[in-house]
Amino acid sequence: MTEKLWRIASVIPSFSLAIAFVGFFPSTNLCAQFTSGILANDSYWSDGKAEFDIYDAQLIRDGQPRRCEVLHIFSREWIDRKTLARSDGPKGNEAKQAIRMNQIWSAPIGMFIEQGSIVAYWWPDSASLARLLFVGSDSFGNAVKKIETKGPTLNYTSETYRDEAIATPISLLPNAVFYDELPLRVRTIDWLKPEGEFEVQLAPTLARFKGDKIEFTAVKISWKMAEKSIEVIAKQPSGTDRFILDRNFPFLLREWQMSDGSTLRMKRGLKADYWNYSKEGDRERALKNPMLQHPD
Repeated sequence: MTEKLWRIASVIPSFSLAIAFVGFFPSTNLCAQFTSGILANDSYWSDGKAEFDIYDAQLIRDGQPRRCEVLHIFSREWIDRKTLARSDGPKGNEAKQAIRMNQIWSAPIGMFIEQGSIVAYWWPDSASLARLLFVGSDSFGNAVKKIETKGPTLNYTSETYRDEAIATPISLLPNAVFYDELPLRVRTIDWLKPEGEFEVQLAPTLARFKGDKIEFTAVKISWKMAEKSIEVIAKQPSGTDRFILDRNFPFLLREWQMSDGSTLRMKRGLKADYWNYSKEGDRERALKNPMLQHPD
């Protein structure tokens, strides 16, 4: 898709700004701050490709920055309405299309390594979270944490080598957001609203090796426009997250400075059917293919 078409496509979702960013939350003024935006943009996802973004990263672990590469992958796929498992197609009314996000990293820590993957699914029509999953290993043991929608509630399960297993429903607050959603959520802010500040209830990242209790904290989000970029600020009691996005659709995340001192800076961005690039040397060939590059 050309840059011109992407810009045209970015206008389409603006007519549905009344859609709440999490469909089962009570209606509030905040809901209008987030839109279904890129999630519901059929023009962006109907090309059969995924957004494949590669970041140079420094992840803070044990108080020290660990240099590594982080992948953010966004794509649209079918998932089962009840089990939330991946489906090969619609299968009548049993499956529904969702937008999937993968965050993947492998960070060296002294003599060992931390590997992690976060997967999230959102329903495009309501922009509500369907599932959030973290799987990780830090060379001492494994951790699996999962949040899933079950009707009007969310269920949280956690099993790590450091703590006993947890299985509990989550009491949701209006305008609740999970920290691991932010790479996409900040791209769905209603940019037609005047620059200002609004509040969300933010839960911490799942990407830790302890069985945490899910607690929400009030966080202020603001943004300001520059000529070619948008700066989004999320102020937490413990620190500030700063996001730099492209000003034009699809509002790519170029930089993320996290509240714990970790940083991500995009070095390459592709729109590609990456599942068909699995042979030796395919990564290098894809990175050199100008037809797969995001427009600057």
